Amino acid sequence: MTGKRALITFVKAPVPGTVKTRLQADIGAEKTVKIYKSFVTALTSRCSTIRGVDKFLGCAPSDDHPFLRQIAAKNTMETFNQKGNTLGERIFNAFRYCAEKGYSEIVLIGSDSPSMPVDLIKKAFAGLRTNDFVFGPCFDQGLYLIGVSGSSINRLSRIIQLDTGNDVSMILKKLGQTNIKFTMLPFWYDVDNINDYQFLKLHIRYLNIDLQIK
Repeated sequence: MTGKRALITFVKAPVPGTVKTRLQADIGAEKTVKIYKSFVTALTSRCSTIRGVDKFLGCAPSDDHPFLRQIAAKNTMETFNQKGNTLGERIFNAFRYCAEKGYSEIVLIGSDSPSMPVDLIKKAFAGLRTNDFVFGPCFDQGLYLIGVSGSSINRLSRIIQLDTGNDVSMILKKLGQTNIKFTMLPFWYDVDNINDYQFLKLHIRYLNIDLQIK
């Protein structure tokens, strides 16, 4: 029997100059904001179809933005504010937030991988039935997904330091030195710059999915 499950999506308020700044350098702030909104809209809409999982929107700097409130209401998501000075701190504080609410299987995704198949999220939850930790690696050594069992959060937070620029290799090295049970999902990709964005447009055409990306 599985415990309570929580899916957290990390998002930023879509303010020009603060989201997807590497992409903004090539296409401008206003268009970047529109693209970022399309990422968040598409991903949260598809995640809303996952059954048996409560959905949360982890917001930065806060959930006091009309777009984020609209997304949360449309997809029946509870909002909370990200807390911490580093990405790693914000992630583990979000895990603790859900664990304190009684969730024993917690998965967190970002909003940089809008084409990510929902099946990868389902596989992450399935992996947490028999593992303490699950992660989805990106080709650039970052992560598109990270999940923990509620009882392992504090132990993992002491071992894993995220946002190093070399997260995947670091995680495999650190976990290889422990008895923590973990599983790694297939590689996927995120969208950070203009080359990533151009690939995304070609890829979603191939996948025959509509993310409303112009």
